Amino acid sequence: MDPEQLIFLLYKGALSRLRLTRDGIMEKNVKKKGENLSKAIAIISELNASVNSKMEDESTLFLRGLYTAILEELPKVTLNNDLKTLKRAEKYISRLKEIWEKDVMAKKNRFKLKAVDMPVNELSPLPSHRENGLKNTFHSISV
Repeated sequence: MDPEQLIFLLYKGALSRLRLTRDGIMEKNVKKKGENLSKAIAIISELNASVNSKMEDESTLFLRGLYTAILEELPKVTLNNDLKTLKRAEKYISRLKEIWEKDVMAKKNRFKLKAVDMPVNELSPLPSHRENGLKNTFHSISV
């Protein structure tokens, strides 16, 4: 699985766990609430760790700050069943997932589509393939 897909799945998993946490609160099921909140925090921690620590541009710093703020607020949900904080975290993660899907996944898929059915000699960086004039085409390509 490529990194882009993995990040997308982490977003989906975090949202699922946040929803299950809310269900646990509504059902007054402490175990369900606690287990799912803990897993949501772990997933968001992984998302935070996946941000390139060497990048210092404004959007990267914002993303790190947002993850940090979410990670500081979510444990408070355990103490007082704060649905408002849970909903806010869910809203932020949902929006990040949408952005990731629209801006990262879609661009990657467009690149893949452009590469489909290109002649091998145009894709190959090896001079020997270009010189042999191979006429085969790829039916798919992965990046």
